[in-house]
Amino acid sequence: MSQRTTGTLLAYALIVVRIVVTLFYTPILVGELGQAAYGLFALVGALAAYLYVLDFGINDSVLRFFVAHGDRRDVRDAFLARMLVLYLGIAGLVALALGGMVALIGPVFARSIAPDQIETLRIMMVLTGIGAVALVAGNPVAALLSASERFVFLRGLEMAGVIGAALLNTWFLFQGFGAVAVVAVLTSTMLLQVLARVVYAVVVLGVRPGSPRPDRAELGRVARYAAPIFVSMLAEVVFWRLDAAIIAALIGAAPVAIYAIGVTFKTYFMSFATAMSRAITPEIVRRVDAGAGAAEITDLMVRISRLQALVLFLILGALIVFGLRFITLWLGPGYEQSYIVMLLVLGPYALELTGNARNIVLQVSGLYWRKSAITIAMALLNVPLTILLIGPFGVIGAAASTSVAILVNYLLIARLLQSALGLDMARYWRGTAQGILPVFIAATLAFQLLEPLIPEGWFWLVVGCLIYTLAYATAAWRFAMNDQERGRLIALTRLFHRTAAR
Repeated sequence: MSQRTTGTLLAYALIVVRIVVTLFYTPILVGELGQAAYGLFALVGALAAYLYVLDFGINDSVLRFFVAHGDRRDVRDAFLARMLVLYLGIAGLVALALGGMVALIGPVFARSIAPDQIETLRIMMVLTGIGAVALVAGNPVAALLSASERFVFLRGLEMAGVIGAALLNTWFLFQGFGAVAVVAVLTSTMLLQVLARVVYAVVVLGVRPGSPRPDRAELGRVARYAAPIFVSMLAEVVFWRLDAAIIAALIGAAPVAIYAIGVTFKTYFMSFATAMSRAITPEIVRRVDAGAGAAEITDLMVRISRLQALVLFLILGALIVFGLRFITLWLGPGYEQSYIVMLLVLGPYALELTGNARNIVLQVSGLYWRKSAITIAMALLNVPLTILLIGPFGVIGAAASTSVAILVNYLLIARLLQSALGLDMARYWRGTAQGILPVFIAATLAFQLLEPLIPEGWFWLVVGCLIYTLAYATAAWRFAMNDQERGRLIALTRLFHRTAAR
């Protein structure tokens, strides 16, 4: 089995590992820390995202260069040397930003967070920032390993980090340590992963960077490719991370915990959709580059989006029906609002993810800048709207604001696809929803009526979810899927059986 195939399987395995770790580790973390301390922990994660985004999107451009020139060791090593110098400078900017953040913690959060919590927040932020500086400085090495298709090592290292950090933190929490120790373990794990990548690059790939020579033209090419990616990354951070800081500044740390739990599964929701669109990315690129017409691209997007919708609306329906019961069993009382936050965010986000193949179309068509401009505008609009709604509605208001911003962003980008590329978005929506939307609505409503009849406890929750999945899948096969989709599912099942038999 090739590195690429094994790496792909490990990527899916990593998603599963993260979900399993989240399910078992989060209740321990929340239970041992308490709601307020867990809120501080979530706030640190939100603030740290602004340090990681100072990569400026350059990493994708670096990866692209390594893919193009990886077979020439001298060119590869010379480029790596230049990028390491550049990233050392970026890491210095991250360190400066960290200093600014730590200095602002007191003035920004003093009104809503107790003085002892402010000091804890500062320490946690410094520890997290150290990891961010190291991670950013080592990004060129990570890009080289990805370009060299060392996926087994990379995914295995990530998996070991996730499991190792969760086990260590569980032990420390049971020994009575608090949030600072948790962050220290996570930072130590991150530093070890950076070091492991460097050692692997030197020992296995034989990397010898040497003395760097400046190349302004090359840096210009890297920056031009990276700029729209950076804007899009910044918009994502504002969309998903700024709410936590606003909530903490206005109403305290404990509500951050409620909000953080509500958006926890957004990442895994995205992972499933991205995995499906990524598999068909080469076909999208080939067709657009070959000059495919608007009708052909619309048909291709419908085909991809239907596959995504079948899976995402199954998950969304299960969360609508069983989400409140799950959160109560998972974390206990006090997190009921997290269920409303989850639904407000994941509802429109399901639409966004169902159509995420459009991002590839826009990128290949040279329109990614316009898409990024729309997304950053909506992210910035989300800020005053969140502040306005938090007062009367608390964390529910913050989630509603994000929900509106995601939905408006989705509609504006749909308009861009229609006006700039001529895609028939009405036909796209009809084609994607045909059969799937009625099945989703019928299954969700039916089980919403039956849910109160299901006994309490984990066993019955699992049984309920399995019955829902079976009912949805049966209805989708009979009423939603077309012959081509059924044939593709049968072929995939046969492939899985053949692979398992080996």
